[in-house]
Amino acid sequence: MTANDAAARRSVADRGWPAACWWWLVDDWNWPAAGLVAAGLIVGLLPVVWAVASPALALVVTQLPLYLIHQGEEHIGDRFRRHINAQAGGDALSRAATFWINSLGVWGVDLVSIVLAAWLDLAWGFLAVYLTLVNAVVHLLAGIVRREINPGLVTAVVSFLPCGAAAWWMLERATGSGVAVHLALAGFVVLEHALIVAWVVARRDSASPPEHCG
Repeated sequence: MTANDAAARRSVADRGWPAACWWWLVDDWNWPAAGLVAAGLIVGLLPVVWAVASPALALVVTQLPLYLIHQGEEHIGDRFRRHINAQAGGDALSRAATFWINSLGVWGVDLVSIVLAAWLDLAWGFLAVYLTLVNAVVHLLAGIVRREINPGLVTAVVSFLPCGAAAWWMLERATGSGVAVHLALAGFVVLEHALIVAWVVARRDSASPPEHCG
């Protein structure tokens, strides 16, 4: 660590724990590795979940540690953000935006899905399952179209597709949800992904230099 780095850390620490946490998680890019630690803790608790919950609900809960492991493959080393920016050009996807997208759009959605599935209606579990499955399909299609292995593709294929399909099947057997439920929850997840893509494209276009005529 250089003297400048040490001074920067002291400066952040002096501003209080929220600034220190943000610096450690986002600026120093430790949140993907922290997510892997959290995944390990949740996996350790899964036997308890499987013992007290129905198999369908237990599979819904399992989507969260699977996604944390997937995010480790994607984001450790800032691989995914660099990959997207290399394709889009410039710095269309910032570190702060990447963190908020993954914390609110993944952890938050999964937690809402798990809580509502446990306390309101098991069919809400499809929200977490579709988040897993749609993301897997996006990674797979991007890999096929571009003929390359993108950050996150391996865990998407190895864990998301089989575990997500198993969770979908178990939930469908347990709930018998109608087409409207599937369209609403899958549509929300597809819309979430589409908005992220549109936001990145808009950022890229706004950062592009204007074209000169004549």
